[in-house]
Amino acid sequence: MPTTFTSIGATASRAKPTAAEIARSIVEGLEAGEFTPGQRMVEADLCLRFGVGRQIIREALQHLNAYGVVALEPNRGAHIIHVTREEAVMTLELTELLFGLVSRSAARRIAAGGNGSRLSDAIGELLASAQTDDPADYMRARRHLFAALSHIASNPELNRIMEQVRVHVMRAQFGFAAFKSGHAHELAEIGRTVLAGNSEAAEELSRAYVRRIRELLQQI
Repeated sequence: MPTTFTSIGATASRAKPTAAEIARSIVEGLEAGEFTPGQRMVEADLCLRFGVGRQIIREALQHLNAYGVVALEPNRGAHIIHVTREEAVMTLELTELLFGLVSRSAARRIAAGGNGSRLSDAIGELLASAQTDDPADYMRARRHLFAALSHIASNPELNRIMEQVRVHVMRAQFGFAAFKSGHAHELAEIGRTVLAGNSEAAEELSRAYVRRIRELLQQI
């Protein structure tokens, strides 16, 4: 789901990335297969990777801990969490409700005259990503779509809760990016329904999308 982390690529002109930017880069690396669930996050290695000191890395790991991506254990350091199938199913049950509410809220705001340009751009990017061979393109476009929906919905508390749902790890662990073509078109249809201002249909499509993922997970 959406997150407030800022991409390092978006601020490449800075000499040193911030803790939030490093956290976003780690999430992107997780989704791209550069990091794996259960992997230890060694501070020294991360310092070399991002060219920063240990304090910034520790702050980044604290960000990731707050958003359910990394676990911090006394005397053992940090590692990316590993989600059991049962935990993933329960998380998706919650995600279904949250995604439905975000889409419903966004559609209502569009119907009331809200600006949908950001969402329209995200839909175009999502459909384009389905035609490429790089799963990272789809994962990036997917994030942009969710960010656009959350921006339009304009419910800070709902966004905060969604950011703490462990979908980043689940996507990496269970290979959801492999289904990018079908999922991209489903998400694009949800976006178009939101842009049409149809709140009830947007909620139902969103919830049905997550339900299908949950059912697929239970069959794997």
